[in-house]
Amino acid sequence: MPGTRWSRLLPTALLVTLALTAITVWSASDDIEAELGARAKAALSDVGVSGGQVSFSGRDASLSGFPPDKAAQAIDAIQRIDGVRTVEISGDTAPPAGPVTTSGEPPAPSTPPSPSPSPTPTSAKPTDKAGFQAEIDRLLAATPITFEPDTTDLTPDGERGALEIAKLLTDAPRDLKFRITGSVATGSDRKLALNRALTVERLLERNGVKRDQVYSPQRKNSDGASGEGRRVDITAEQR
Repeated sequence: MPGTRWSRLLPTALLVTLALTAITVWSASDDIEAELGARAKAALSDVGVSGGQVSFSGRDASLSGFPPDKAAQAIDAIQRIDGVRTVEISGDTAPPAGPVTTSGEPPAPSTPPSPSPSPTPTSAKPTDKAGFQAEIDRLLAATPITFEPDTTDLTPDGERGALEIAKLLTDAPRDLKFRITGSVATGSDRKLALNRALTVERLLERNGVKRDQVYSPQRKNSDGASGEGRRVDITAEQR
């Protein structure tokens, strides 16, 4: 009967369909493995790794036979291939411990950071007359407080020197005072010498030195015409 005939043919048709599907899947799997195998070969060649084999089961890669120092590089190269799902390595090809560079060579040992240099201790500020005088002399020797010829105008270096002195004297004890003596290069221009001392006195006061701790009593002559006398000297005194 017709119904019976179709019922007998149906299982056969299903088996044929399943067989054709399996053949198609198997064929597609072979194509994927062949394509991934070709990509793997090219990827390993690009990074200069040889001496091993790569096989695929579908999209899963298995590596074997690579030298231990090249294993990590081989794994990295295969993992970068588009379409690869997993990468396994077998045999005596385990990569060496520690990170491996893209060239396959172990990185150079890291050098421990050198210790930071100890900060240079700053000298303590003086607290007595002798200490302040020594520090004043040191500062004036390094940067004298000098003036332009025949004027009360400080030279750029002279102004820097005066500001350094101001920083020192700002915290001077109240039982100290400082005499500022003006000098001229030649002659006996008392007024110019005194005005130079007053110029420095006012600069110190503007920069934090207490007014009653600095004063300008007289002028001081200097021999010669070298210009070394165009300056002021500062002397620490006990009240």
